[in-house]
Amino acid sequence: MNTTEIKKRLTEMANSTDENIQKQVAAEALAYSSDNICDFFNDLLKYGCVSGMISMLIYYCDTHEFFMKHYDEIEALRSEYKDSTGLALNPEGDLMNWYSWFAFETVARNLAESFGIY
Repeated sequence: MNTTEIKKRLTEMANSTDENIQKQVAAEALAYSSDNICDFFNDLLKYGCVSGMISMLIYYCDTHEFFMKHYDEIEALRSEYKDSTGLALNPEGDLMNWYSWFAFETVARNLAESFGIY
């Protein structure tokens, strides 16, 4: 998929009426790089949310709000991970923060794979 097609798909996701993690990832990707949208996914999947590149997920108050808002979706992602790998996740530190980052990065990875980026 070329950059124009990826931007179009991300714009559709970001403008969706659905309030899901995919919408959040799409909005962040579009805000991150207008030149090469692939940079967002490559940087996020290389450095993670811990790098601070996702401004909406830097502070605990924000990651806790994200966690509460998307709890059901995060739980589904956790369960899917466990089912597909046979491994349980091993969160460290603040659980809401850790799971918020896990979910955001997982959804970004899934999108990147669907776009042929990663």
